[in-house]
Amino acid sequence: MLVKVTYDELSFLLSDSLLAPASKNASTQEKTLPYSLFTATGEVILPFGEKLTSKTLQSLQRWVIYRNPAELPIHHEGVWLAGSQGETTEQDKLDLVIEASHQPLMAGATAERFMQPMAHFFEKLEHGELPDVALLTVARDGLVAEVTRRADEVQILSQLRIRDAYTYDHTLDVTAVSIALAKYIGLDDETIRDVGLAAILHDLGKILIPKPIMFKTSRLSVQEFEVMKLHPRLGYNMIRDVLKLPEHVARPALEHQELHGGGGYPLNIKGDDIHPFSQIVKIADVYDALTSRRPYKQPIPSNKAIKIMLSEGEKSFNPVLLDKFVEMANYQPAA
Repeated sequence: MLVKVTYDELSFLLSDSLLAPASKNASTQEKTLPYSLFTATGEVILPFGEKLTSKTLQSLQRWVIYRNPAELPIHHEGVWLAGSQGETTEQDKLDLVIEASHQPLMAGATAERFMQPMAHFFEKLEHGELPDVALLTVARDGLVAEVTRRADEVQILSQLRIRDAYTYDHTLDVTAVSIALAKYIGLDDETIRDVGLAAILHDLGKILIPKPIMFKTSRLSVQEFEVMKLHPRLGYNMIRDVLKLPEHVARPALEHQELHGGGGYPLNIKGDDIHPFSQIVKIADVYDALTSRRPYKQPIPSNKAIKIMLSEGEKSFNPVLLDKFVEMANYQPAA
């Protein structure tokens, strides 16, 4: 069931400073649309991710506009994302503004240099071509150098996130946090590079999931969820059998949906049966999912995300690794 979107709501989106940066010139102001806009019959007027501009907003006045309700899909990090639902409080908004005021570890131009070879690699795979893994290792090595060189400058964890609306920002964010955590716990340089490559590839299987399921913004049906649950095995098999990469690099693709206390998928393994690389990538993956804007949820500040992760504790995460992550994040619980 679609819900009506008012012109005032769209005007607020265009002026909301927490969305993608707008031009200083009001006549050319633009933001990234956080959900698709539909007609009453369900036809898409503007898809999620398109630019909403002042001119577009004026043209939309002739339509009665709808969107999908902000309903949480049950795929991906489900249980943790459920903890981030609900209205954004005034304190959340303030915390997000404070986080945005900190200089990110990587400026947009720097991040784009790493994302270009990543994008080229994944696009080749999507078109059935065999890409050169060297494309990823170049991006990985640059990321490792950038993150490890400047890790001591990080005051709050959100500085490791890429706030610009790039296509592969989730992958880059997860990789940056994984590298930072691997360095923080004292892994050697070669192992850190392997963790970085594993993080870049952790969601590879999703390119084989049908796009109507992958990008659905409402709750998945039971059948659709079963299809979504195939992505860890699909990614793992591709990394091992097609890309011919080592087992330890492939394992996070297979295991990033497993739970430390058991009950995850696809293997329902727990504890030390989950590869250490997978446990690192999982923490980074969940943190990014919580703190990112999605079609079905607003972003939440880092401190709130970490509080949710702590409430999950060893049911979901290796407790020693989670403690190190919290320590790295300079998390201070509210008094």
